[in-house]
Amino acid sequence: VGTQKQLYKINLWSRTAIRVFKPLASFSAPTEKTFYDHIKAIDWSPWLSASGTLAIDSHVHSSFTTHSLYISQLAKDAICDQFREQSGKRPSVDLERPDLRLSINLFKNHVELFLDSSGDSLHKRGYRKKTGVAPLNESLAAGIIALSHWNGETPLLDPMTGSGTLAIE
Repeated sequence: VGTQKQLYKINLWSRTAIRVFKPLASFSAPTEKTFYDHIKAIDWSPWLSASGTLAIDSHVHSSFTTHSLYISQLAKDAICDQFREQSGKRPSVDLERPDLRLSINLFKNHVELFLDSSGDSLHKRGYRKKTGVAPLNESLAAGIIALSHWNGETPLLDPMTGSGTLAIE
C-alpha cells in the first residue's frame, strides 16, 4: 500500500498495468446479510456523493453465491441505502463513466474490496483511433518488450505485423 502520490504516478507512468486498485476493506462474509452489512457500514462519502455515479465489478468463487452480478447489485444496494438514509437521495449506476468504480473479489466467503483508481483501462493510450480485427493490447505489448530485455540499441523485429503496437510501445 502506497501514498496517494504513488497511486497517481503508477496510473500515469505504468506501461504494463491495465488497472490500479486501492484496497478499501477486507472481511469475512459467510452470508449475503453479512456482506450487505459490511458494505453499508463503510463511510462512502469520501469517494462518492448522493448525486454521483458508481459501477461495481465483482468476481466470485466458492462462496455463498456463484453470481458475480448478484454481488455487484447487493453492494450497490448497500451503498445506495446508506446515502438514501442519510440524505434522502441515492447515487446512480453508470457503467461507462462512473464517478466511483469498485472491484469486489469474493473467494471462499472472504471479501476483498478495492477502489479502481484508473478510470478507463490503462491500455487505452489514446493514439489508436481505429483498430484492426485483432489489435495487440498496448499493455501486453509493453510487457512483451519489457520481458524481451530489448535495450533500444539493437534492431527491433516485430513479427506481429499490423498496426505496429510493439514498435510504438
